[in-house]
Amino acid sequence: MPGNPFHLILGKNWLLILVSFFCIVTVFTVANFSSPIRPNHTVVQDVEHLVDTKKHHSILDILSNTDNIWQQLSQNRASLGMSDELHWFRFTLRNTESVQSRLLEVDNSLLDSINIWFVQDNKILAEYIAGDTLTFSQRTVEHENFLFPVPTTGQSLEVYITSHSEGAMRLPLNIWQQKDYLAFTSKSNLIEGMFFGLMLAMGLSNLLFFITTRTPTFLVYSGYVIFLALTLSALQGLGYRYIWPNSPWLQQHAVGIFANLTVWLSIIFCDLLLNVRAYSKRLSKILNVTGYTFLVSLIISLFIPLQVFIVVFLLMLSASGIFIFATSIWLWINGLAIARYYTLAWAVLFISGFTVSLDTLNILNFKLPSYYLLMLGAGIETLFLAFILAISHNQQRQALQEYQEELLNKERQVQHAQKDMLALQENATEELEYKVQERTLELEIALRELSDINRELQEKNTLDALTGIRNRSYFDKKYQAEVRRSRREHTQLSVVMMDIDHFKNVNDQYGHLVGDECIKSVARTLKKALKRPSDDVCRYGGEEFALILPSTDLEGALVLTESLRAQIENTNVQAEGVSINITISAGIGTAIAGLNQSEDILLALADKQLYAAKNAGRNNVQGSHLNDIQQQD
Repeated sequence: MPGNPFHLILGKNWLLILVSFFCIVTVFTVANFSSPIRPNHTVVQDVEHLVDTKKHHSILDILSNTDNIWQQLSQNRASLGMSDELHWFRFTLRNTESVQSRLLEVDNSLLDSINIWFVQDNKILAEYIAGDTLTFSQRTVEHENFLFPVPTTGQSLEVYITSHSEGAMRLPLNIWQQKDYLAFTSKSNLIEGMFFGLMLAMGLSNLLFFITTRTPTFLVYSGYVIFLALTLSALQGLGYRYIWPNSPWLQQHAVGIFANLTVWLSIIFCDLLLNVRAYSKRLSKILNVTGYTFLVSLIISLFIPLQVFIVVFLLMLSASGIFIFATSIWLWINGLAIARYYTLAWAVLFISGFTVSLDTLNILNFKLPSYYLLMLGAGIETLFLAFILAISHNQQRQALQEYQEELLNKERQVQHAQKDMLALQENATEELEYKVQERTLELEIALRELSDINRELQEKNTLDALTGIRNRSYFDKKYQAEVRRSRREHTQLSVVMMDIDHFKNVNDQYGHLVGDECIKSVARTLKKALKRPSDDVCRYGGEEFALILPSTDLEGALVLTESLRAQIENTNVQAEGVSINITISAGIGTAIAGLNQSEDILLALADKQLYAAKNAGRNNVQGSHLNDIQQQD
């Protein structure tokens, strides 16, 4: 939104003004520290140097052996590079009759061990032991740099120093009046306090931004700033003084740990801030893999010699820095506006870091201490990245607002369309409901008529056309249901099979019409005799009939069937001018259906008893219980 003050502050013109301001401050600061860097002190000159490759000389050996070949240390050789050898140094202090206390400063807080002897006439006046292998409280003077009181005598002193370090062997020696050093320290502490205060404020503020916005870029940037500050504090000895004074192990590995974490987070920050994945997934993957190599480097740094690690790390740092720098330029060329500011910010730290790397490798030598270069570069780069992150977050917020406004407009359009559609739908619904009600009523009437017809049809399908009693199809279903109920309720079930005696002779002698009348007469008699609703009479087929008598034992079935036989025998059938009498034979099967029995076993038993009745001369009833048959078998 153009009227937003925050947007105006973060505009390109304001950013260019800020860039120019910090460049002016940087130049002014470098000039201020360079002319001179440390006033009111004496730089030790005429230093002689001896390399003890076998590390077996003691101070007494050095004092007694005049054959040692000492070499004059060149004034421009502030660093001897990196080696695992033991180095001896000596120089002469004159004018020691001064009343004021003086201090010898070794301006390298990363030395592993340093021993100093003040000698006069081959006699040791004072001896001091220091280094990172000792806790901070064991130092002679509790200061981030190594400080040693100079004995006050009336004669010149010989100073012997032996030092060993796995890192760069740099031994800047300075003689201070104690009051001058206190004045310098107060100024230096002010500058360092401002720098680390800035870094802490940046780290904590971005951590709070992450907590409130849940944007991972703020968290990564916060971690990057914190670990960068820890790296610089380790290089300057401030971390050993204020944060981990009782851990020599951490002091020896702090630079490797924090520097690797710093570079790893800077690479992740680059990937997130510039949204590299949106432009090239392969480039984003390379960035992440490069970042993880520094995590591997962190682990390796705990086990390999420091001089090997420093060379490898500086080469990796230079390569990754160039790669990130090239990535930001490529994104700039591809139209990512924020990449141009990121390129400028990274260039500041890249130049300062590259300069320090050359100084550490003894390729270049600067009067300005390397950590001041890193502080200046890191401070400017941190502020730049903070502004860039603010710009990025502001752009994302504006993009989100525009997207939300677009969604809101679309939602309004959809709501209007829905209202119009709803109005049309309501009108259509009312008309449709009326038509549906009419159609539903018609369908209900048709369904009722169809249901009645279907019920009549089903009823007809179960009736025998000749006799009007139930047919064979109905019998099969009814029989199966009653057998299962007998099994379920454990009740008696009787089935009666009947057959008209000599029916074939009746047909042959009197004709089929008379035969049909005989069948109908038997059906009427059977149907009339059954009183219970559960009892059923069916025409089983031809001249055969079947009775289903639920909850009826064998004795009851015999009584009923015998009564039916007698009625039929005493009934005179009149048909086609002929009057005849007919008889029936009947077989009864009774049982309580068992779980493991076939459902047809009772029907087979009744049929078997029917044949027994016929064999017994016909016109009689035979019956049997299934249990009696099984006991006989």
